[in-house]
Order: sequence, then structure tokens, then C-alpha cells
Amino acid sequence: MDTALNRIKHTAQGRWPEIFAAAGMDSGHFVKANRPCPLCGGRDRFSLLKGERNEPDGRWYCRGCGYGDGIELVKRFKGTTFPQTLRWLESYLGIEHRRESFRLRPEALSEAEKSARRRERNLAFWNAAVPLRELSRESPQWRYLASRGLGACDVSAMLRAEAEADAWETDDDGQSRPVGKYPALLAAVTDGRGEIITLHRTFLTPGGGKAPLASPKKLAPGAIEDGLIRLFPPTAILCLAEGIETALSVHEMTGLPVWSAISLTGFRKFGAVPEGVKKIHICGDNDRSYAGAAGAYELASRISRGRPDIEVTVHIPPEPGTDWNDVLRSGGRLEIR
Repeated sequence: MDTALNRIKHTAQGRWPEIFAAAGMDSGHFVKANRPCPLCGGRDRFSLLKGERNEPDGRWYCRGCGYGDGIELVKRFKGTTFPQTLRWLESYLGIEHRRESFRLRPEALSEAEKSARRRERNLAFWNAAVPLRELSRESPQWRYLASRGLGACDVSAMLRAEAEADAWETDDDGQSRPVGKYPALLAAVTDGRGEIITLHRTFLTPGGGKAPLASPKKLAPGAIEDGLIRLFPPTAILCLAEGIETALSVHEMTGLPVWSAISLTGFRKFGAVPEGVKKIHICGDNDRSYAGAAGAYELASRISRGRPDIEVTVHIPPEPGTDWNDVLRSGGRLEIR
């Protein structure tokens, strides 16, 4: 599909280090892995990732700032808005600016085109959102986390904030209708390559409570076959939990890297174990229906069968009807070695 994003990505192939230097970044950041980060200044935490041609494709990773593509890095370094960043890139790359029109009939698009447009739209929302670490602790997002006992939690680069996000609900006829605008806590759902495939929103009130919606937590449209909220980069140890707040609670109690599977379905779809991981701790919910515990043990069994070299341990809260956020808020502990 011929859009500004696709034109920029096509023209920028193989040129991202040059583009970053033109944006004002020190070219020394890009000569090898584990270099100083042009955003946060960390000494040895930034790396450019390589694509299929074994050359930098614009994607980058910093242990402090998280993951992004080339457009995101330019945007954050220059402090520009997403549209301003696109215009700068078009100008630098010599691409003619065109006014975009998105009024195509959905039935005229192939499934691949629909998927590409959804990803593009989700990436635009992500790039326009504010990293959580840059927000006041009085913001709705931080007030919400504080209400869950997470007001002092480590900030994941996979979490951002939207001041106003459109909320939609599905009526009895299966039709989506807008129901208002709310602040939202935004989480990036990424695939096995670390690319954003969709977004998870928790709609909030200005005071930090859950928005008065039938479903205040929603995934944006997009395939999530192997999608996880990879909150913290894995080391030799990786913890897995269901919800975002539960995963953050596990990290708060253990200091270990944690990924959120979003729901029990995410446990069932968990794919390959990341390279370098030797131990996995699955921190399941203790639902009264036992579904959470059953899903955790099922995942542990599947990992052990496929990767017998990986040490897998399951942790379930002792009280029925609780999860690890309940344990955190009650002053409990999670002992993991």
C-alpha cells in the first residue's frame, strides 16, 4: 500500500545510520552493539538491530528506553510529533509529500493490506503516546498503578500513556460504537521479533480509576498469535504472568524480568523461548475455577517437552481467588531463586 510510512521505510532501507546522523545523533552510537544510547545517555545499553539483509533496518533496542523503529528514534531524539517526523524524513529522503487519504472501502482491501494498515495505525498511536517514565506521578496512569500497589514500580519502556483515547463498545447487533474519550494506559504487544503488532489499552478516569465501561481493558485490532507484552528484557531468567498488573507485581517482588501474556489465552499461545534464557518461572493466577493454575502447569509441561534443557517452575498464590497483585497489596512475598 502506497502510504507515507511505506514510502519512507522503502527509501530508507540501508540508510538508517546515515539518517540518524543527519538528525543530529553521534554516528559512534551505531558502529557496534552495546553503545551509548542517543536518548538516555546510558553508556552500553543501545544497539541497532539487523534485518534480513544483515544490515541495520532502523530497529533499535535500549535496555533503558525499550524498543522502537527508526521513525520512533528520530521522533524521540528530535522531540517532534509523529507527523512532523514524517515530514522531516520525507524532506531528507527526497520524497514528495502527499496528503494521505484513508477512505478506502474495507472490502476493497486484501487481508494482508488490512493487517498492514492495522499495524501502521497501531504504530502511529504508539509513536504519538507519551512514555510512562516522562509522566507526573499525579497523572491518571500513575494514579491507577498506585491504586494497585505499583506507584513506585520500575517503569517498563513497553508502557505509555494517552491523554485521550477513543473508547468503543460493541452493541447487541455486533456493531462497534464510540462511547467517549478517556485517558489510557497503553502497552505494546510485540511478536517474537520484537515488532509491535497491536496495542493493549486500559481506559481510565481522570482520577486514576477504571473507566465506566463494560470492558475497560481492550486490545486494539490486530493479530496476536504470538503477541506478548514484553515488559522487561530477559536475562538467563524470565518470568511469565497473565495480566499487566500481575506481571508488574511479580517484577516488583522479585526484581526479575517479566512478560505479560495478557490473558490465559496468551499462555496457550506462548511460542519459542528467547535465546539465552535458562530458567522460566510461570506465575499463574489462583482462580477459583482453577483455570489459571491449570493453564500455568499446561504451559510448563509444553515448554519442558519442547525444551528439556530449560528449568521451568510454576508459582501459584496460596489463596483461592487471588493473583500476584493481590499478594503484593497484602504485603506478601514471592520467593524466586
